[in-house]
Amino acid sequence: MRNSPGLSRRTILKGISAIPVAAALGPVRAQNRSKVIVIGAGLSGLNAALLLEEQGIDVQVIEGRSRVGGRVLSQRNVNGNPESGGTSFGPGYARLMDVCKRFKVGLIDVTPIVPFFNDRELVLDGKAIPKAEWPTHAKNPFPDGMKQLPPWAYLMPIIGKNNPLKTGDAWLDPANARYDISLHEWLVGLGVSEEVIELCWNNNPNHGTTAHDVSAMMVLFGHTFAMIQAQLGGKTFGYTATGGNQSIPEAMAGGLRKPVQFDRNVIGIRTAGSGAEVHCADGTVYKADHVICSMPMSVLRRVHIDPLIGGKQGLAINTLASQPINMVHLNIKRPFWEEDGRNPNIFSNGLAGMVVAERKGKAPQDITSLTVWIRGRNATWMDTMDEKAAVAAIMDDFYRVRPAARGKVEVAAYHSWYRDPFSAGDWALWAPGQVSAFASAVGNAHGRIHFCGEHTAVSNRGMEGAMESGERAAFEVLGLS
Repeated sequence: MRNSPGLSRRTILKGISAIPVAAALGPVRAQNRSKVIVIGAGLSGLNAALLLEEQGIDVQVIEGRSRVGGRVLSQRNVNGNPESGGTSFGPGYARLMDVCKRFKVGLIDVTPIVPFFNDRELVLDGKAIPKAEWPTHAKNPFPDGMKQLPPWAYLMPIIGKNNPLKTGDAWLDPANARYDISLHEWLVGLGVSEEVIELCWNNNPNHGTTAHDVSAMMVLFGHTFAMIQAQLGGKTFGYTATGGNQSIPEAMAGGLRKPVQFDRNVIGIRTAGSGAEVHCADGTVYKADHVICSMPMSVLRRVHIDPLIGGKQGLAINTLASQPINMVHLNIKRPFWEEDGRNPNIFSNGLAGMVVAERKGKAPQDITSLTVWIRGRNATWMDTMDEKAAVAAIMDDFYRVRPAARGKVEVAAYHSWYRDPFSAGDWALWAPGQVSAFASAVGNAHGRIHFCGEHTAVSNRGMEGAMESGERAAFEVLGLS
């Protein structure tokens, strides 16, 4: 488990456990009073705040970053506003769809581009493998009858066929605890070979750095959620928001009675019988009857909470990680794929593991930018470097695979979610055994502190999970007010 980036816990909390929070933080610059303080202006915190305001509750949202959205991030300086977080959402995201309608956020149907997304060039060990050669290629580890499948399409049917979870909340049922083992162990038990796991999962993992450090339960939950969404969506795969998905939290924040206060780096939360205090690094103190905290556990573990949280929830705070994932967004100077006659989409076992041609123009055929996804072990390696060195290493690998692209693309944005001090990774990463150990307790209230964020969601994942969790936290507060 890696330490979180940014300010270290030791730096902030040296000696703090022996003295009151306020004294440890020095002079108080300002004191602010509200009925409820919401920490974090992502989807979960904003949804909680809006629901409370609808009931007449005085709410103040504070945010460590200088923007709203949390882990929803649209790259507005890149052609087509591609996403670095929160890439798309389905029609079955009822809460998210509702706020889009309420705040008049325009939606773009991405269904027409899905066939283009699923069509990729396979590159192994730096060499492109044409589709016609793959079924008989020496590096193809698939059994007879399956050799025609590309690596990115092989595992999901196996997972789906053997998925025992039928409802969105089944992952929390103790009867399913036997699936809270590593994905690797579960797949091997199904007869999947080591070679297949390495090729199909470990090179570009959706969760974890390899199949060894993610619980099969998390992957099964994700698959169940996707299948439910597919049924709800019908023929529509999903949407993005006009201007980028960050337009959604921006519209939500614009609907609040009080504006979000930015650049508030929370380092302490103290509660007592009469209320709660939130302490920020700049000396600002917020007072309220209740606090709703949307920080992921990878960040919350750096915050001093008084009284301390122990038991299963304390274990969650100290050990639940967030997914490492990095992205490079490239603006296009010239369509190099027309010159070399190759697919702009790539799946590889190199550093630039997945390259996606973003199609956010007027027609699905229009390529507006490229996104390079760096996942798993490659992402953790990139996070040991500064941004300049990381980008250089990624682009060197990309140019080795696609030499025709040299001089015809330019780096427009780079984002490492792990090196973002207010997320320390992207979505929650449930390791083997963690679901059984503390998933049922991770969202429990701690006195006057209530928790939200996608890691506390019960039946949904991603952006809808965040919305679900904010709703629950708001209802908790309303039940106690």
